Amino acid sequence: MRFSRKLLAVLSAVAVAACSDTNKKGIVAVNPPLAFVRYFNAVGDTLPFDFRPIDQIEFSTPFLAVPYRAIGLGNFQGYEAKSRHIRVFPNSLDLATTSSVIFDTTMTLTAGSYYTFLHTGYTRTGASPRVSMTVMTDVFPTPGANIALRAINVGPDLGAVDIYVTATATDPLPAAPTFAGVAFKSATPYITLPPGPAVLRVFAAGTTSPAIATVTAAPGTAGTPTSNPIAGANVAGSVLTAMVYSKAVPGSKAEITAGSGVNTAPSLVVWIDRSPPNTAP
Repeated sequence: MRFSRKLLAVLSAVAVAACSDTNKKGIVAVNPPLAFVRYFNAVGDTLPFDFRPIDQIEFSTPFLAVPYRAIGLGNFQGYEAKSRHIRVFPNSLDLATTSSVIFDTTMTLTAGSYYTFLHTGYTRTGASPRVSMTVMTDVFPTPGANIALRAINVGPDLGAVDIYVTATATDPLPAAPTFAGVAFKSATPYITLPPGPAVLRVFAAGTTSPAIATVTAAPGTAGTPTSNPIAGANVAGSVLTAMVYSKAVPGSKAEITAGSGVNTAPSLVVWIDRSPPNTAP
């Protein structure tokens, strides 16, 4: 019995020493230089898409099962800044479908830069314009006591559009559009507006009736000493993008006819590009 107790004490001491020694040899991980990437699916006639870097696993967050009119989960994600190989696949349980490549590119990502990947067009045979990717290098303003807003048209069958911003949906339209003649796949410069309620009304360029879409921007939430702000039309310092979408192709895998995701008519979504500075520790 005494021998067993002594042996147990010795083994315990060795184990403690081993743990102590291990703690002294911890490895400090160092992040490489990072660029920041996000992905939008504006292809309205097919399955959701998977956006994947295929050259490495680390610092390469994929955006999976991104449906029509959606952004890859997490908005901007840190990617190692260097030459990167990226592919987009249909999201499916069928191996033949999900292994087909929709988009394939190798591009150099610059440390500290922000990249927006916009997937637009149609995949179906004979449909025009054909599916394609636009890659934008984003430079965000600092709006201070205002908000910053730009517009991007990703509606392939809408033609150029005018967008008016008013406080309510019943306010008279201004004499000139807030954003005029926004062509397919084009992005306007950012403008600054005072924080406050914002309704965005979309029309075919040069017309004021009928409205293609009328959407109220989310107000956001101001920051406090204990909670950080959520960007929105009412929150100073917010940087936002108003993205105009076509309706989904009827009968396609992209179409949603019920619930909160109905996409059977053109619409506009206001996306957060950058939130105001944090206010909480």
